[in-house]
Amino acid sequence: MVNGKAGLSYHGKRVVVAGGGGTGMGAAAVQLLKELGAEVMVLDLREPQLEGVGFHRTDLGDPEAIDAAAALVGGPVHALLNCQGISGAAPGTTPGEVMRVNFLGVRHLTEVILPTIPAGGAVVSISSAGGLGWARRLEEIKELLETADFDDGMRWCEDHADGLLAPAFPKSYSFSKQALIVWTMQRAVTAIEAGIRINCSSPGSTETAMADDFPEDGVQYMNQPIGRGSTPDEQGWPLVFLASAAASYINGTNLIVDGGNAAARTLGLLATSA
Repeated sequence: MVNGKAGLSYHGKRVVVAGGGGTGMGAAAVQLLKELGAEVMVLDLREPQLEGVGFHRTDLGDPEAIDAAAALVGGPVHALLNCQGISGAAPGTTPGEVMRVNFLGVRHLTEVILPTIPAGGAVVSISSAGGLGWARRLEEIKELLETADFDDGMRWCEDHADGLLAPAFPKSYSFSKQALIVWTMQRAVTAIEAGIRINCSSPGSTETAMADDFPEDGVQYMNQPIGRGSTPDEQGWPLVFLASAAASYINGTNLIVDGGNAAARTLGLLATSA
């Protein structure tokens, strides 16, 4: 039994945060993990802004770069937080680039790190409220999840780049997050056999640099009924909790962190639609 504050303690634990540079949700999680006693290693193209944090510059959409970074990290890794992601809204961004970072890279990094995670460890990934329509795309998602590895997954994405995944924003972004939710549920069933939990969170509108990529009317809609977007800290805490001993019986869950928007939409309690 975990008692009191010990459930959230990270003393003596090594945590890898992919996408923990910059100022977003991953960076907020890094700050919280440090305060809770963790040894943190950040994998990102951007350097972390916090002192006392390890860093390997890593292209999280490149399997060879991921493999090299994982080798440098070594083990044990008690928790992996996948916080990487791009919206696909930047001019010239292709569906393949979105899928590389948002899903295929997350899956690849997780599979590489999993053998270094001891029983009792955890993986937590950031999906999105934009991925909550996953049930409508379940058959296509299952096809993608059946791909054997990163390269096989990229071939699948290339085959669907002109239809299902185009344009990169918003279609590829939404599909990548839907795939991440379904993969989390699927992989959690097998990883728990080794005592490792896998969960994800689906943030709603959050005050990060990526927020500017989304249409203003859509952001206003997503901010209902709570009336505001979340802060990176408000998204970092759920990640830290899900990876902690305090969440030891939570597995295969997609935690919706959107201020009640999905609940209101499900019940038809929002008057307008984006």
